[in-house]
Amino acid sequence: MHLPKATIILSLRTYSLLMLIMSEVLWCLLMLCACVWWWCSAPRRTRKLLAALPSFPQLPLLGNIHQIPRNSINLFQFLEKIAVTCDTTEMPFVFWLGPRPILFISDPEDVKGVNNAFIEKPHYYSFAKVWLGNGLVVAPPEIWKNSIKKLSGTFTPSIVEGYQEVFAGRAADLVQRLKARTTEEPFDIMHDLAYTTLEAICQTAFGFPKISESIVTKEYYDAFHRCLELLIRRGLNPLLHLDFMYRLTPASKELQKCVGILHNVSNTVITKLIQERECAKQDNRNEIVPNRRRFKSFLDLMLEMQVSTPELSVEQIRSEVDTVLFGGHETVATTLFYALLMIGRDKNLQDKLYNEVRDVVGDGGRPVTGADLPRLRYCEATVLETLRLFPPFPAVLRMADKDLQLSSGKCVVPRGTVCAVSAMVMGRARRLWGPDAAEYRPERWLAPPHAQPAAFLAFSYGRRACIGKNYAMAILKTVLASCVRELEFTAEQAELQLKLDVVLRPASGHLLQVKTRNLK
Repeated sequence: MHLPKATIILSLRTYSLLMLIMSEVLWCLLMLCACVWWWCSAPRRTRKLLAALPSFPQLPLLGNIHQIPRNSINLFQFLEKIAVTCDTTEMPFVFWLGPRPILFISDPEDVKGVNNAFIEKPHYYSFAKVWLGNGLVVAPPEIWKNSIKKLSGTFTPSIVEGYQEVFAGRAADLVQRLKARTTEEPFDIMHDLAYTTLEAICQTAFGFPKISESIVTKEYYDAFHRCLELLIRRGLNPLLHLDFMYRLTPASKELQKCVGILHNVSNTVITKLIQERECAKQDNRNEIVPNRRRFKSFLDLMLEMQVSTPELSVEQIRSEVDTVLFGGHETVATTLFYALLMIGRDKNLQDKLYNEVRDVVGDGGRPVTGADLPRLRYCEATVLETLRLFPPFPAVLRMADKDLQLSSGKCVVPRGTVCAVSAMVMGRARRLWGPDAAEYRPERWLAPPHAQPAAFLAFSYGRRACIGKNYAMAILKTVLASCVRELEFTAEQAELQLKLDVVLRPASGHLLQVKTRNLK
């Protein structure tokens, strides 16, 4: 039987098409197999080195990706669970993001080794570059090394003491605002604290006295907090970790808009101050800092550095100023909130703090001075205890650029591992702070010995530790002492719910009642 020529041609074409489709499918399968092989084999050595460490149950290929928290409250509970596991096992904990591990360090000696050996930060920090540029928090190692040499002297005790009048002034403003609310039912005090600290930090960073009129507008305040929310939302969605994917989302456009508002303010202030300094030079005035204030702002110090370091661009100056605002504002506000909340729950603690403030500063209207701060020992203990249990940044990350044997001998950190050094994990460990580690007890800071220095990580530890510790402690003690001297705080006794939105924040429902003290 002979087939028609047309049928034969059609059959050959169909066969060719089928072969083409099969070859394409085969090629795709081979590519998929190659990807699976890379996915599984790349971390084979890593998995072997970390195999003995505790971890959550994993899925093939995905690891623990399915267990990534979906919201900020679950994120805190997730970290709390890791903290308990680290404390009970006395071992590091590993979380597998697909084939890539995040290693939670849980021993003070290991913290020293990791934080001093590794200064590179993982890709997640780059999410904030659209806002902070190459500021200290997110800068790659080569830029950070150059920047830290210049900036290490910007928050010395003598410079911070120059800011004391600003701290005391903003604390007095806060007290007056809270006095106006003493007739109210219990309310959420976070907005008042956040506005006060943002105002104080803007003033010391930029240098303008009437900062609330020129910078801290509602638009600026809202844009600042919206940026924080958008960054944490991106961090919780692995699909959005890829830059090209994130750029396709509405959130990316909103982030750009909010950052534009913040950068516009920073650029305007920097330009204005540069012009003032140029005018001062032309008038042959010796004093470059405008006579409207008695201190040098952070921006003044940066512009002075630019004279001797011409390669320090205006863009880099803006990045460092924005980093100061980012690093200081929310951290100070949330720490003040937790301190007031905890003493509001315990009248005995609040009375101890009030008696010290009264003895050191007095009942009169004089502000807290720099000379008062070293004498406010119980106030400092209250701040430190607050930071121990409620660290603003519960964890910082480092990227291992080489293998490292941990000092504890519990494992070798493989090259390419993300190391999580958690202030919350360390700060709540019973083996480090004793059986009462979960209790809020400021007295533990008054009588040494304390836990090892590397067990307290509120300001991080090692080569990339926070350079603003002196600044933060000064403003925290000043505002806390000023509030307690004139106001009484009462907090509800409900169980404290927390959430992690870039910084550790209270979830809704934790309110404070404020009353004016009857001063004699």
